[in-house]
Amino acid sequence: MKQVILKRRSIRSFKKKELTLEDQASIKKLLKQFEQLKGPFGNTVRLYLLNLNEEKGPESKLVGLYGYIKNAPAFIAGSTKNTFEGLVDYGYVFQAVLLELTKRGFGTVWLGGDFTRSDLKSFARKGDVVPSVSPVGYPAKLSWREKFLRSRQEAHTREPFSSKFFNGNFDTPIRDDQAQKHPFYDYLELVRLAPSALNKQPWRVIVDGQKLHLYLRRTPDFKHKDLDVEMLNMGVAMQHLEVGLNEDKRRFKVSRFDDAPKNKAYDYIATYELDA
Repeated sequence: MKQVILKRRSIRSFKKKELTLEDQASIKKLLKQFEQLKGPFGNTVRLYLLNLNEEKGPESKLVGLYGYIKNAPAFIAGSTKNTFEGLVDYGYVFQAVLLELTKRGFGTVWLGGDFTRSDLKSFARKGDVVPSVSPVGYPAKLSWREKFLRSRQEAHTREPFSSKFFNGNFDTPIRDDQAQKHPFYDYLELVRLAPSALNKQPWRVIVDGQKLHLYLRRTPDFKHKDLDVEMLNMGVAMQHLEVGLNEDKRRFKVSRFDDAPKNKAYDYIATYELDA
């Protein structure tokens, strides 16, 4: 899955082609499997496939209009508890789904702010929210609109390693010219490659011995009513981190430490404690 992370890109333009019955069945089976996956804080996510050519309800008419999406034959969505833990776990599970779909040759893209969540409320478990959706289909060549969006959002660029990752405390960044020699470089690089809303890359990590303390640097004025969507970014980053740890068969546990380093500029999220 590391290689999938390295090659994955957001797809907004799709071939004008319906999903085959075989692919629909395969995706639905996949979603059922991922409904059993628990996030770092123990929450599961309800997942569903909305085929725009089959659904007759108002949701099918509205979802196809969101954002700059062209020819998407179907959408994937999910619901979770509207809590700190629920939203982090949603980002974690939803990204796992999108990585597996990428591995299978489908195109996807996170849509967290380009739709009206009430349009999909009939799918959500009682009391839950729908934090994001993603189109799913067969990727087309990049359209001029997608090229423009990628250029505007600088989706092809990543901020320096030293701006994200630190040794011991926030006063000691991991220097870019020394990054590849760091014992946890591969894991931190997977975090750096995680997609994020508006490409803000808000994750921060302090390496403290065998502990990795994760933080969020909030984006000013980036809020949605009654939904802390920035927690989705952290769930995505944690999914990427665990891809590396699991593929290397590293044992770890996730918890929240009262004595984790504090900084007013960052929200503490969780700590990964690795076995030596």
